[in-house]
Amino acid sequence: METKILKGETAKSRILAETRTAITDLKTRFGKTPGIAFIGFEGVPLSKYTIPLHVHLAEELGFNVHLEILPENVTEEELFARTRRLNTDEDIHAVVVLQPVPKHLNGLRISNSIIPEKEVEGFHPMNILGTLLPEVIANKYPMCLPSALAEIFMEAGIKPGKDQEWLFLLDEEFLANPLTKMIVHTAALKVVPDEASLTFLTRNSSRLVEYCRRADFLVIVTKQPEYVQPAWLKPGVCVIDIYSNLVKEIQSKNDPAKQVPVIRGGITAESVENIAGAILPIPGGLMTTVLAILMNNAMLAFKSKMVK
Repeated sequence: METKILKGETAKSRILAETRTAITDLKTRFGKTPGIAFIGFEGVPLSKYTIPLHVHLAEELGFNVHLEILPENVTEEELFARTRRLNTDEDIHAVVVLQPVPKHLNGLRISNSIIPEKEVEGFHPMNILGTLLPEVIANKYPMCLPSALAEIFMEAGIKPGKDQEWLFLLDEEFLANPLTKMIVHTAALKVVPDEASLTFLTRNSSRLVEYCRRADFLVIVTKQPEYVQPAWLKPGVCVIDIYSNLVKEIQSKNDPAKQVPVIRGGITAESVENIAGAILPIPGGLMTTVLAILMNNAMLAFKSKMVK
């Protein structure tokens, strides 16, 4: 069995091209430039790589970028002071608090501190309702993760069936965290067919291997690199690896003066070759597609402000 590696390259490239074109047209039409604010934190794993990635892409697409890097021990009130100021800044149309946030902060409260018009990740309660109930509440910005999964599935021709079994395997801390729990449950509601079997298990569950061997779709969210073993998998399973772990940093081959990250997910693509039917690996295409949708949502925030 040949294992298909899901990359999302076509979807990502299409979304970015559409976003770039729309920004150019809007700037010409209204004579204004969209503004996006990123708030990051010192000491967060991978932040020194993910923050420049967000900033450079936004600038390349045509955004004015405002960046704030806060200390790891920043208080909630200090952070909220920043979001309140950005909420009222007429030159900022989108506000993004980069994940993960320091452990002492509540991600859901942070998202709620950003006005829905500028909260473009889809995490604000009103935007969550728009994702889940678009026929009732206007969906300003689709939540990035489930939207990215849907785009990648469509690109790869993967059509989940109603009789298939889904397993979401998570660390306990992710289910205990209000924001990540909400994101995962929303993603499940959007991508899992209504009549499919859906199970959430923590990594330490005594029934983990049993459920893995039954799963037609296995979604892995763990801080334990390469935790899931190939022997646990059902032949033909579609594996979706979500969480990026910084394992170590090594010297760059192209520039010995620079360090580059070694990133691993909960399973490796090589280990499931000829076992899994498909895998969306870490590192891979999910987060780049998520980032493309985030930028498109930020463009929509600017467009909404301009056409009012």
